[in-house]
Amino acid sequence: MRRVVSIALLALCALMVALAVTACGAKDIEAPTTGNIDKAKDVAAKGEIMMVKTGVAAYVATNSAAPPMASLDVLGGFVDPWPKNPWTQAPMVVGKEPGDIVYAPGAGTDYTLGVVLADGSVYSAP
Repeated sequence: MRRVVSIALLALCALMVALAVTACGAKDIEAPTTGNIDKAKDVAAKGEIMMVKTGVAAYVATNSAAPPMASLDVLGGFVDPWPKNPWTQAPMVVGKEPGDIVYAPGAGTDYTLGVVLADGSVYSAP
């Protein structure tokens, strides 16, 4: 009888130690938060929009007017490779989703260019 009780107590202690180790280790193995991933993608999108800005500037220098659209079809000859949307990994397009280009041509060589960030705000290309 004493032997059975001793084995049961040892098994219970081993189980408690295993649970304690698992609980402590679980805190250290947390996945990155969505916020950190979105911040990294925001930084990538800001870098990608600079490639588009370079293409718009080259188009303006060549044609003395702002391009009608900031797209692969219009600026592809000036920007190669075309930048990718960090959220979809597809080529960047004009739109309203994170990683999409925001573009509006102005009079003559004026234009506004930006990119939609994770929180829906628009980062204007400097």
